[in-house]
Amino acid sequence: MLDRHLHRVVRAARTTPVPLGLGGLLLTALLAGCAAFGNVGNPTDAHLAIAPGNQVAQANSNLSLKVLPKLPANPEYTVIIYHNVNTVGEFVPELLTVPVGSVVEWVWTDHYDQHNVWWIDQDLINSPTKGAGYKWAVQFLTPGVYDYYCTLHPGMLGRVVVTG
Repeated sequence: MLDRHLHRVVRAARTTPVPLGLGGLLLTALLAGCAAFGNVGNPTDAHLAIAPGNQVAQANSNLSLKVLPKLPANPEYTVIIYHNVNTVGEFVPELLTVPVGSVVEWVWTDHYDQHNVWWIDQDLINSPTKGAGYKWAVQFLTPGVYDYYCTLHPGMLGRVVVTG
């Protein structure tokens, strides 16, 4: 999509007379914007479908999960956040069944878009919106079904089933 947009801008620049100094400035700005994507997965907000969500405060009473302040060295379960051309992003696996007390780590690997883990249950704390290289882990303390999604990509859904 970016390539198509870049070709349209270059084509328009060829057919529209622009003073040389202004044309050079425009091309420099365009190329600087493209460089923001880089090759190391530092995404910008250029691909955001809707404004990213903010973390919510987690209630202190009756915790059903807790966010781990320090990532585990060897997480028991991992959910990978991939780039998927058809859906923009994907949680793999989408369905995960774990016993109570399990630690699940989400690993952001998408170098093109930012993502987050946003719980349907409004009382749970959500992940920040991040790009490739970020990791986030929670420990599930109560049995139940925990549905989540990415606020930036509405079709990107996941579920953790916690058994007692």
